Amino acid sequence: MDFTLLNAVRNHPADPYPLPDVYADYISDAVLAEELGFTGSWYGEHHFRECQWSGSPILVATAVAAATQRLRVGTAVSLLPFHDPRRLAEDVATVDIISRGRFDFGIGPGSQYEEFQIFGIDPAEMNGRMWESVDWIQRAFGETDQFSHDGRYYSIPDMTFTTKPVQQPVPVWYGGMGPKNLARAAERGFNLIGHANPGYDAALLAAGRNPADYQVAMMQMICVADSADAAWEAADRGLEYFVNFYGLRKNLKGVAADPAARVTADMIRNGNAGFWTAAVGTPDDVIAALLPFVKGAAGRVTQLACSFRHAGMRTKETHRSMRLFAEHVLPALREAAA
Repeated sequence: MDFTLLNAVRNHPADPYPLPDVYADYISDAVLAEELGFTGSWYGEHHFRECQWSGSPILVATAVAAATQRLRVGTAVSLLPFHDPRRLAEDVATVDIISRGRFDFGIGPGSQYEEFQIFGIDPAEMNGRMWESVDWIQRAFGETDQFSHDGRYYSIPDMTFTTKPVQQPVPVWYGGMGPKNLARAAERGFNLIGHANPGYDAALLAAGRNPADYQVAMMQMICVADSADAAWEAADRGLEYFVNFYGLRKNLKGVAADPAARVTADMIRNGNAGFWTAAVGTPDDVIAALLPFVKGAAGRVTQLACSFRHAGMRTKETHRSMRLFAEHVLPALREAAA
């Protein structure tokens, strides 16, 4: 099992600090992760939110690639409906070149109503745009001659895509849920990144593929400290913000969520936050929380994508958590996964 970082580069709206320092902190996390033996670092994408969530994960991944030597970098996920596939393909190729073949291309359709409105995209088109876009990008990476495209959402005249990535192919990861999209991802032979493995192996088998040939990364929120109270004090506000960022969003028709759906830090701590879970506490606490996933409680998982810097957390607490995890938790989980 691999262990990677999962990053939402952003501020906490209630306690923001200068964005140059925010970005520098997240890059420092990746540098430390490489030192501690993590194998990769993922970066998410959102646009124009109050937390200033980065809308440019490929730029962040490029900066991290330049600051590291072995760490893989990736998007979890690039929101394809908001991008012209020609420009996105060039950016993917460029980060793969700069990293010398260390890029993982995570894709998704989007989830925030306001973002679709700002970009002028009908949410009903999000899945169709995503699949048409990624299919074109993969074709562009493989074509050596001129080609054109006349699709439902994109019309691209004859062109030659000249900036090729180092990896052939660039690994693609689908980040999402739903049986139809999982089936489409399996048909294309993509890896999966999400909250669990919700039947993806069955989708791969149905597509005539061997699940053992494909990776599944499970996202997990983590904070490790010398005591459970210290860990929750460091992470609770950021965890609460993250869960409600999604749980209280408008639906894709613009209808506001019921305020009663708000999740508190105490609800997360007590396991009463629905499917949202967090491994927070002492090293022994975190081992106990994560061992079931290593042993298959969420389906076959080949990678644990670990979120350590929760919104508003500063570097002292974040790096302490990462070091404790690497020293005490990683060995136990690797032994259990062996």
